[in-house]
Amino acid sequence: MTASAATATRPVSLRALLERVPLRPAEGWLTVFLVSLLAVTFAWSLDDAGWVPISQGSTGYLPWLAIAGVGVGLAGTKLGLGRWKTNLVGGVIAGLVLPLVAGTVVLGDAAGGLDPASILLRYKTAGDVAFHIWADLVRDGRSFTTQYGHYHMIFGGLVWAAGQAAGVAVFARRRPLDAVVVVGLLLLANMAIMEREQLQLIVVFSIAALLLLIRTHTFEEQVTWVRRRIGDPADVAALYLRGGATFVAVAVMGALFLTASASSAPLQGFWADVPQKLVGFSQWLQRFAPQGGEPRNLGAVGFGSSGTMTGLWSPSEAIAFTAQLARTETAQFKWRAGTWGVFDGAALWSWGDSGSIPRDPNTALLSGTGDDPAREPGRRQIRATINPDAFGNDTIISPQTVERVDRATIVRVDGNRFTTVDSASGSGSYTITALVPILGSTDGLTQNRLRIAGTAYPPDVSRNYLTVPKDALGPASLAILAQVQQIAARAPGPAGNPYDLALAMQDYLRSSRFTYSTDIRALVRAQCSGKSSVECFAVIRTGFCEYYASTMAVLLRQAKIPTRIAYGFLPGARTPDGHEVIQAASAHWWVEVYFPTFGWVEFDPTGGNPSVGRPLNIPSGAPETPHPSALVTAQPDRETDPGGARGSIPPISGAGGTGSAGSGPFIAIALLLLVGFGALAVSARRRAPAKPMHPDQAWGALGRLAARFGFGPRPAQTVYEYAGMLGETVPGVRAELSTVARAKVEVAYGRQDLGVERLRTVGDAYRRLRFEILRFGLRRLPRRKR
Repeated sequence: MTASAATATRPVSLRALLERVPLRPAEGWLTVFLVSLLAVTFAWSLDDAGWVPISQGSTGYLPWLAIAGVGVGLAGTKLGLGRWKTNLVGGVIAGLVLPLVAGTVVLGDAAGGLDPASILLRYKTAGDVAFHIWADLVRDGRSFTTQYGHYHMIFGGLVWAAGQAAGVAVFARRRPLDAVVVVGLLLLANMAIMEREQLQLIVVFSIAALLLLIRTHTFEEQVTWVRRRIGDPADVAALYLRGGATFVAVAVMGALFLTASASSAPLQGFWADVPQKLVGFSQWLQRFAPQGGEPRNLGAVGFGSSGTMTGLWSPSEAIAFTAQLARTETAQFKWRAGTWGVFDGAALWSWGDSGSIPRDPNTALLSGTGDDPAREPGRRQIRATINPDAFGNDTIISPQTVERVDRATIVRVDGNRFTTVDSASGSGSYTITALVPILGSTDGLTQNRLRIAGTAYPPDVSRNYLTVPKDALGPASLAILAQVQQIAARAPGPAGNPYDLALAMQDYLRSSRFTYSTDIRALVRAQCSGKSSVECFAVIRTGFCEYYASTMAVLLRQAKIPTRIAYGFLPGARTPDGHEVIQAASAHWWVEVYFPTFGWVEFDPTGGNPSVGRPLNIPSGAPETPHPSALVTAQPDRETDPGGARGSIPPISGAGGTGSAGSGPFIAIALLLLVGFGALAVSARRRAPAKPMHPDQAWGALGRLAARFGFGPRPAQTVYEYAGMLGETVPGVRAELSTVARAKVEVAYGRQDLGVERLRTVGDAYRRLRFEILRFGLRRLPRRKR
């Protein structure tokens, strides 16, 4: 064997390998320091923001993770691993280190040393945190999680990734600008969403970035001089560094001077529409973001399909919108944007499975819905022109019940009940016609009228607005309900009437028993682990409108009183000429309670702040005598209780004897029924609308008629789905159903204008449909009553 062969087969020692890798990087230690400073600045920014409360562990380790990430990028490059292998190895190391760090933070003093048992305990703790997060957000469907350990892994991963990306960009790819851009965007993003100013970190980052760019450019020039043998590389290095340092000093001082003195906002127009577009995203992000730090209000003013109680109310200082009312209008109104009827049991209210109804300008928006104001007495009409400002999304705002809008709209309904109205034809000012309750008049709202309204709730109201999810209530909240029920029992109205209980609940929550506060995050973390927001509020008795309204709504539902959340704005400042300015800080939640005959009536339980809670001042009114129908309890909903209450009605016995009463009474009853049915058929025939007939009118009347006999449309059904179902029920009129359904779809969704002959065809089809459905329904009645 030759000497060269022996040398080739000799194993390479670790010492020899380390000797091949120079300890001092070719770019110089100054470059390493500047890259590390970039990443550390981002880590300082996250630590300074305090997104994770100090009670859940300090984030002071973040700068060290940033340096470790830069070190991995540098080491992988110098070992010749290449960019992709370096990132892969760094990801594996981070996957091992970050759970270890999170477990150490969560355990605190109980973490122990570095022995195998303590290390395994740290990993087990991190795994338990991950499991509880999955259980909260996925298995149990909660709107938030009470865990905080995973945020240490998330923020640690961000910092590690920033450092590693910067190291690879500078040392492997020789692209320092990439490092500056990546880390700079992360730094600016964090600063943009937090309230605390971090100008000093921007200065540090700017200095590090500029010096890094100059240093790496100097290094490239030195390499070029050496390769081309131009001269002494030290001369060019000194020249670039002195000139660059001077430039950095002047640039930073000039930027600080402009920051302190500039008053213009050149990008204000660009930024104006951005916050509004982020409303939906920010509401989604609230479910997962840690409840810490001092988040900056980005100027977004609006509501969405859901609202989450986060423990912090940080309103914008902007003007939401202005309204022009009549000079003679003196009453103050809450401005309602919509309602939420579905509670997840934890902290989230939402529309639920909402449907959409397109409406033309100046048409009755709620006609045909369960909240049709034509069915409710004691209302007066007002008009207002709305000029959106910061509240610039598509939601139509209105006092109490919106009736008409002078633009095309989309009405969103939960089942058959109002949730919100959106504009379908752009933004800008619009004029609304609204209906507001008359208080204390002959046919208006009075306390005594509401006391005798009874509990004969429509089936869809009982189905949608009495649901109380599991674990939404606990001992503290149920104790509040028991105390309020005792107070309501001493009220002057009929025993057990819903109005006295709702009024007692409003007054109880508005009392000094509760404290108004816009930041209760510390109390929630200290006392509400594992509790719903309602139970939490009952325990800490401190919060803002979201907590007051949610507690009242859920407790009234527990007492079998239909309730929903209304959201919008409190009244603004109004001038004598009717011009009202509504601030974004007036955004508010309140409660609406359903009363038969009168519909939804507002209550406002938010107390502790005179400028926030403003209950509706309903006069007592004259004494009222309950109507017999008001004492009827809610009828069962056949969709959810097919058997209804019929099986529980005992047979009625005769006054005496056991024999039959004879067939005479039954013959008389049968004759009366036949005469009544014939009269109904003749009346229906005579009242059939004259031809031609609009498809919307025909389809709506058809659904209402079928609903009287128990086979009306369901909330989630499309036009064609219901037509198919009705065709199976009444097979003799499938052709007519197809005619009306097709015309309905073409007009409502295709925006087509049908000719007179087509409308005559719809009228003929509806006439035959009405007669056949009436005949089929009446034929079923005797069998259903047996």
